[in-house]
Amino acid sequence: EIAPEAESTMRSVYLAVALACAIAAFQVDGAHVPELRAVTSRRSHSRVESRGLAKPRLDRVVALRGGGGRAAAKVSEASGSQGSPLLKLLKLGTLFGAWYLFNIWYSLIAKMVLQWWTSPWLFTILQLGIGSLWVILQWLPLPTFGLCGAKTKFVTLRPVPAISRSELKAMLPIGACLAAGHLASTMAMFYGTVAFANVVKTAEPLFTCLFSALVLHQFFSLPTYLTLVPIMGGVAYASAKELSFSWISLGTAMASNVAFALRAILAKISMGGSKGVTPLSPANLFAVVNMIAFVLLLPLALIIEGPSAAANWKGALAQGVSSPELIKLIVATGVTYYLYNELAFMCLGTVHPVTHAVANTIKRVAVIAVSIIYFKNPVTKEGIAGSAIAVVGVLAYSLMLNAEKSKAAKKVK
Repeated sequence: EIAPEAESTMRSVYLAVALACAIAAFQVDGAHVPELRAVTSRRSHSRVESRGLAKPRLDRVVALRGGGGRAAAKVSEASGSQGSPLLKLLKLGTLFGAWYLFNIWYSLIAKMVLQWWTSPWLFTILQLGIGSLWVILQWLPLPTFGLCGAKTKFVTLRPVPAISRSELKAMLPIGACLAAGHLASTMAMFYGTVAFANVVKTAEPLFTCLFSALVLHQFFSLPTYLTLVPIMGGVAYASAKELSFSWISLGTAMASNVAFALRAILAKISMGGSKGVTPLSPANLFAVVNMIAFVLLLPLALIIEGPSAAANWKGALAQGVSSPELIKLIVATGVTYYLYNELAFMCLGTVHPVTHAVANTIKRVAVIAVSIIYFKNPVTKEGIAGSAIAVVGVLAYSLMLNAEKSKAAKKVK
């Protein structure tokens, strides 16, 4: 049975996902989602050009969980002609190693915090807020003092984006889906193990295919759909044999799949038909979407968990953890959450989508394995088998989908 408090929490998460879907439906219904077009003002163009930045195509920029595959391949081809092979290999190894490290680190410390502090809504908001602050600090102008022949008095660590209202409107549903998806992911870890939540989240391709058909009217080949069978079967088998099974963890992880799959579809809609450019880099695009998610989720978090925040904090301290230690862990989750997502974007822009898909699958296996070892979660052979089947299914789906896109691209040429 599910406790009344848990039912209330689950309903709140589903409400957040439903709101994200409603915003998305409002944008899609009856018209195309406004494109993230280039800002044509002299100020925005000069801002990009003054820093010597290339103006990326939109399909390279909006690579949000499944988007921008063709663009990533173009970037890979372009990057392959620059630099020595050894230097390129070292760069790739560093990027992928950091991506894995920060993702694993985030998963472990996030679960540690949730074991003590029973305020998942506020915890989610703090992660988004810390990530936003991390970027804002990099947008602040720093004096150059004329060093190294600098021609300007001030410089920023990353370019400050110039965004129009139509661009913000286009990013609003993507931000709403990020907010709902991240909240649901946090809830899944709160009520279940890190490993179980990640196994269930391997079912995301199922919803991606569903929304592709319903929203984009895009259908895939039969072999691609057949790869969904081991994913669904593996997740179902692993869930049935999970010793720490939680209906709430299962439900919220599935809700996360819905939100993130819808986010990918909305990103593709935003990319459709655009031949212009935009001053937003992939890193800055994720930064803006992260901030939108923070603004959208903040009022709900304060209403739902604000009144009980002090009591929950005292409850965490009663378990032996100190306030400074807990604050350090919360800050660490916010920074690592943001960094591993940004590194994922950087990796996607460096290698072929197939390589990225394989690496992402291996990363999920690493998160599952390390969390089981670290938290000493009891597992069964059947649970391991089900998880393995689901992961292999995800890998097969990624490979088949990219092969299908490659064939379509060749036909267009």
